[in-house]
Amino acid sequence: MKQENIPVIKPRQPYMAVRTDHFKKIGFKTFGISQFYEFFLGNDLENCLQAVPDGSVDLLFEISEREIHTYIGGTVLKAKQWPMEAGSRYFGVRFFPGQCILPEDLSIKELINADIEIDGNYLGNRLTDRIQEGHTLEDWARIFLTYYGEKALKKQEDKGWNRLEEYVRNRIYESGGSVDMSTLEKETGYSACYIRRSFERVHGVSPKTFEKFIRFQNTLHHVNYKKEKTYEEIALECGYYDQAHMIREFKLFSGFTPEDYRKFIAGTPVQMLE
Repeated sequence: MKQENIPVIKPRQPYMAVRTDHFKKIGFKTFGISQFYEFFLGNDLENCLQAVPDGSVDLLFEISEREIHTYIGGTVLKAKQWPMEAGSRYFGVRFFPGQCILPEDLSIKELINADIEIDGNYLGNRLTDRIQEGHTLEDWARIFLTYYGEKALKKQEDKGWNRLEEYVRNRIYESGGSVDMSTLEKETGYSACYIRRSFERVHGVSPKTFEKFIRFQNTLHHVNYKKEKTYEEIALECGYYDQAHMIREFKLFSGFTPEDYRKFIAGTPVQMLE
């Protein structure tokens, strides 16, 4: 089951750049982290954000003058509104699927389609105090890494128990979300039931559901960047049966048809949507 140079599809939440003030991000590819980001939710904005399925986990620190609240959320199952506190700054960490170190009292299944307030110091004493002392996204990212880095290295050393999940996840990435279960059974030598159970233990959703998320995320990228392509061409490139199939899932997962989505994001730099 050797795999090399697998293309990883990064988790995208495009509405953060559209529906918040002063959105900024730092891409990252170490310790299972996809990006650090910050935004401000002004009192004149809607006090909610729309999330889309991405298969990942986000850790979000709500920073006010007096206190910090910390939330952790897993992937949504379709387009969903998350309530936010207007007038606060937010610092977030988005992880690649299956990579976040969770609080010991939470399982990934509890985080699916949920946003849970947690003890922000679960990664180490005074983490939230240190974040409160920071002033910029770069400060917060550096502080977070001093707490998270050692634990992430330990997790990487211990991951041998679940090579099967890693293989299945990488095959889904490699295929763009189009590898079938019978192929995975043949390639791994494990039964569909065992593959599904091993995958759900890490991701909280089945391989089939995760494949839909990856196809959608890949489609988001194409819709963002490849304006010269027809929707029929995008649908076929991203593994859908046809254009109607793609549009149906895109609307379920994003809340818009591809055409309406492009109108909604018009004027937002494409790199901020990624």
